[in-house]
Amino acid sequence: MSKFENLLSPIQIGQVTLKNRIVKAPQSTMMWDPDGMINQRVFDVYEGLAKGGAAMIVMGAIIFTPSRSPLAFGGVYDDKQIPGLTNLTETVHKYGCRILPQLHHAGPAEYLPGGGVRQASTTFSSEETPLDYRFPTHGVTIEEIEVIKQQYIDAADRAKRAGFDGVECHSAHGYFLLSFLSRIWNHRTDQYGPQNMENRTRLQREIVAGIRERCGQDFIIGMRLNGQEFGHPEAMTPPEAAEAGKLFEAGGVDYLNVVGYGYGVPPMQYVPDYFPYPEPDDFMKEAAKRLKSGLWMKGAEAVKKVVNIPVVAVGRLNEELGEEYIKQGKADMLFLGRQLWADPELPNKVLEGRPEDIVRCCRCGTCEDPYEDPVRCRVNPALGWESKLAILPAATKKKVLVVGGGPAGMEAARVAAIRGHDVTLCEKNSYLGGKLPLAAMIKGTELDDVTTVSKWLAEQVDKLPVAVKTDTEVDEAYVASMKPDVVILAVGGVYGVPEDLPGIKGSNVQSVVSLAKVAEAPLKLFGAKAVNKLSTVALPGVKKNVVILGGQIEGLQGAVFLKKRGKNVTVIEEADTTGNRFPPRYLARTYPWLERQGVKVITGVHYDEVTKDGVKITTKDGKRELIPADTVMVLMPPLANEKLKNSISGKVPELFTIGCCNGVEQSLVVHALKQAREIGCQI
Repeated sequence: MSKFENLLSPIQIGQVTLKNRIVKAPQSTMMWDPDGMINQRVFDVYEGLAKGGAAMIVMGAIIFTPSRSPLAFGGVYDDKQIPGLTNLTETVHKYGCRILPQLHHAGPAEYLPGGGVRQASTTFSSEETPLDYRFPTHGVTIEEIEVIKQQYIDAADRAKRAGFDGVECHSAHGYFLLSFLSRIWNHRTDQYGPQNMENRTRLQREIVAGIRERCGQDFIIGMRLNGQEFGHPEAMTPPEAAEAGKLFEAGGVDYLNVVGYGYGVPPMQYVPDYFPYPEPDDFMKEAAKRLKSGLWMKGAEAVKKVVNIPVVAVGRLNEELGEEYIKQGKADMLFLGRQLWADPELPNKVLEGRPEDIVRCCRCGTCEDPYEDPVRCRVNPALGWESKLAILPAATKKKVLVVGGGPAGMEAARVAAIRGHDVTLCEKNSYLGGKLPLAAMIKGTELDDVTTVSKWLAEQVDKLPVAVKTDTEVDEAYVASMKPDVVILAVGGVYGVPEDLPGIKGSNVQSVVSLAKVAEAPLKLFGAKAVNKLSTVALPGVKKNVVILGGQIEGLQGAVFLKKRGKNVTVIEEADTTGNRFPPRYLARTYPWLERQGVKVITGVHYDEVTKDGVKITTKDGKRELIPADTVMVLMPPLANEKLKNSISGKVPELFTIGCCNGVEQSLVVHALKQAREIGCQI
């Protein structure tokens, strides 16, 4: 009997049977063509999910009317989109997988970088709007409502003609239909007003009725709703969600996808991972306690108690929790979002009894970086590049030497070995992982957990025919003795100090290199999580007053770490900007937290001298001053590491450099794994 007998059992949704209860939750890929047309990248993503064993896919944010936003949403608003979508549905169905588009109208949360008024239930000025984004809204008229209803119904009809198994209506987060359901937004005085739940759900139920009449009884209609809202006196509560759920069921909805939303400091809005960083706001502390047990389950449980249609468990869950909640009768299906971006094969791996092979989402925020369009995944370099980066047998077997056992080196070795190459992986330290254990010690493992990356890669390398040699320093002579066909350098960047700065060699100065040396043994013995906790008790070599040289991702994360350990911290940065390469979702919460904690971040300075009393600087207005400090911490971005490359260039048939050794702009894990996958597939 399977450990996941409930999760892997079939379930009936309306008149359709799913082969198991693992469903891809709706998320925007941002990979579509500007006119809402499907392309090969989108096709590959969803074929990969279907092939990976999901019982159903709900495609996120498929718009039913042309968007004013520059974001690359998929569309079902024009018949010309039907042929491409038909090709997709036919392919997905070949794997026994069902597929639905989530019909989307962003409403008051529409992304319009040039400004503009958003549609909502109620008119708000930019000062009145409940969102901190301060978007003005236009309360739609009855005539406009009728147009929107018809657009929903027409879009569902196109979806049916394209072969979709149904649609999901989005009445959650801060979007258009939610603005009717939530009292926060709904201040109307007509039949769609907030006087009772009948009114607040009226528009949704009218849309459902229209879709049902047009598309028939065998067409799945799902509804996504907020089970709980945070940070506002009129926030939606679980009992209200239960009342709405009953009305949706009576109105013909086949399943309920219960999520949540918040109205605090951006990016509090709807994203379930970032609000605890660096610390949760007071009104979110109760929710933070549920991060490991399902953030939105309180609302889902309330709805499940009063309806007979399937209810979805979603939000920071995994297969273990999904199985347990289904077993306990708290939910009927498990919707996974980023977990299936990270590993589309997760359902198959659960079915085959090998959960240790699942690539785990580490909650890094890479896929929600608004400056990176389309979506990318730190731990799944092939997301959206499935055709290009498929790991296929090599035409010619080669002798491959990979130098460096960090994430880039391990991924390159893994891919090369799977393809059939003869692979040796050398690491100068006594353990694999590169700087990831140190990064995890500083960042912790509660949110962005990079330990999952290094652990998975090390385990996969161990399973493969890779000759791993730790405590091995590779130089020109070593390479010459091996006579490899291919050398892949993943040696990491140079985390140095500004050598020409007077006093930088003083005993009160620490750097990434010195910190790594001090932490090496404890990290190897106890692991990053334990050392992170131990650091709250003692930090050898770090005194009370700290000045950090460097205000990019390294310096700001270091400032958070040190402030949480009771240090007085000042960050000084030569550039005029800070936070480069810091995931925007986390960065947006870091700045106000540092300010509240009294951490000064001073930019545009010139470092003049390090003394036993602190750091002398010249400010951007020419003022010279001393920033007092007992400890000076150099947390600057890495520089390119080209020493070994230069010594063997032209002396091996094929030579590649990947990851941090290419310099600061390639220094994140997402860069390391993408380049490693590309080179591993190329050789």
